[in-house]
Amino acid sequence: MSLEIHPLLAQRRSPRAIDPNRPVPREVTHRLLEAARWAPSSGNSQPWRFVVIDAPEALARAREALHPGNQRWANRAPLLLLICANPQEDGDINGQPLYLFDCGLAAENLLLQGTAEGLVVHPMAGWDEVAMRAAMNVPEPYRIVVVIAVGYPGRLEDLPEDLQKRETAPRARKPLVELTHYNGW
Repeated sequence: MSLEIHPLLAQRRSPRAIDPNRPVPREVTHRLLEAARWAPSSGNSQPWRFVVIDAPEALARAREALHPGNQRWANRAPLLLLICANPQEDGDINGQPLYLFDCGLAAENLLLQGTAEGLVVHPMAGWDEVAMRAAMNVPEPYRIVVVIAVGYPGRLEDLPEDLQKRETAPRARKPLVELTHYNGW
């Protein structure tokens, strides 16, 4: 059984079929960043910093830092976004790094805004942080928390066959009963 949720949440996916020939206009990029900027954060610290990568030479440098599995599809994205934060400016509670959670909230706002805009907005964990930091001149001690590929939907047949199957597979989530414990574990 699945309960009804807001349609925007139900619609959000992380597809890989991106149109490489349709750039994302700056005003659309600004709306994505504005949505991220309005995310909640611990103590209103707003630790996120954004790197917008949409110029051909910068995209080429950033794409080199992606892991090969992501290069197979993300190299088609006309826009890559980095969400970065400085761990040294983090409000730390009981040894838990809050900046990661805060940047995750900002990323989700960005993903939902992108979904509302009709974009493919796909966060990735597969990149070489040292190479990406060098490619984008991210200063120490900032960390790259997530890389997000952004573009307009592309043709499924432009993806490798194994990725086409993943794109068309039913969206699956574990049952809530497996994930939830009431009043203790």
